[in-house]
Amino acid sequence: MSLRSRIVLAVTAVFAGISLLAGWLMLNRAETSLRTAFDRATQTRAEWLLSMVSVDPVILPLPTDQERMQVMYHAYGRTRELFRSPGFPDNPSPHRHQDSYRFSHRIITTQTTTEQAPDGQIRLTLSVPDMTLRQDINQLRWVFGLGWLLSLVLAFGAGYIVAGWLLRPIQSIVDQANTISKATDNSRITLPKSRDELYQLTDTLNRMLGRIRENVDLQQNFFGAAAHELRTPLTIMKTGLEVTLGNDQVLGGVKPFLVSQLDEVSRLARLLDEFLTLSRPEESAQPLRLSEVDGPELINHCLTQLASLAVEYEVTTCLETDELIHEPIVTDAVKLEHILLNLIENAIKYAVTGSSVVVQLTYSTGWVVCVQNQTVRASGPTLDLMQPYFRADPLKEGHGLGLWISHRLTVLLGGKLRLNWQASTFTSELTLPATIN
Repeated sequence: MSLRSRIVLAVTAVFAGISLLAGWLMLNRAETSLRTAFDRATQTRAEWLLSMVSVDPVILPLPTDQERMQVMYHAYGRTRELFRSPGFPDNPSPHRHQDSYRFSHRIITTQTTTEQAPDGQIRLTLSVPDMTLRQDINQLRWVFGLGWLLSLVLAFGAGYIVAGWLLRPIQSIVDQANTISKATDNSRITLPKSRDELYQLTDTLNRMLGRIRENVDLQQNFFGAAAHELRTPLTIMKTGLEVTLGNDQVLGGVKPFLVSQLDEVSRLARLLDEFLTLSRPEESAQPLRLSEVDGPELINHCLTQLASLAVEYEVTTCLETDELIHEPIVTDAVKLEHILLNLIENAIKYAVTGSSVVVQLTYSTGWVVCVQNQTVRASGPTLDLMQPYFRADPLKEGHGLGLWISHRLTVLLGGKLRLNWQASTFTSELTLPATIN
């Protein structure tokens, strides 16, 4: 439910409670006023009838067809009834007698004073039907109920409009914040003219965006400085190895070792370039060096580079591929090699000792590379593994960046990386298109 709806419902509920209580009090007051006015009119009628009564001789006024009357005379310690209308109740209530809802009466009793009747006291009880009073009260209740419901509808509609008008500045802040999609964007949210809570909120968001931009700039500068400092010693090492290999005095048994070291130094230089690529803003163009890549050959090359690591962790590696697969794909060989090395290295490190890491290669409209390894745990998180600095096992070596970097590079190559961890089997499935659009 939106904030606007919650505000409208809360205000409507408060209005409904207050208006219902106030209306109920006013309705009771109005009903009491109507009954009081009706009783006063009945009292006046009874007093007029009493003024027409005479005892000696006996003179009695006659009530109407709807009225019921009783006249009692009390003198010398005795009370006698002078008149009783047919249907007059035996024990009349001092306020109201009700035979049924349809036939009810208001009963008023009045009596003479000693000045009016010195020899005795005349008491007249008048019962008048209150049909008109009940109709007026019911009509008043209907008017109150309909008015209360109508006021709720109007309050809800007006509240919805007013809430939208009050929340318009917040929606403007949201719209401006949505346009700032990148941390490197120097745009700022326009500050409101009034220095209220919205002004404080907007100013806080602008200062937060400023801190985020500073951190991003600091991170990018760090990567740039680190790359500059690391590239120089790597270049010196690479040059030294190349010069040494070019010297005819190198022993034959040492030359393969130096060649492998030169390959590793070259790979470190390429990895450094990949880190710089990943550190760039997402909106900047990512360079791709496209070429035709042979799948089995590249995977075998990666397995060869990780052979010593597999021996260290006491696991074996094997490649399962269809011998008929000779379809190359057009992609960035350096980035793809980095992805495969990360996936296979991760599988070796987390595999059960004595098990085998299986790499399967199939081809349909592109390559599908599956890397499987047996794990000690039956299952574990897969989405978190795509996040930087997350490790499934903190006791293992690594910094939690391998799968995150692989995922970022896979996106650059137009592919998909899926992780599955079930039944003590961890599977990394890499899908790559035949060509990159």
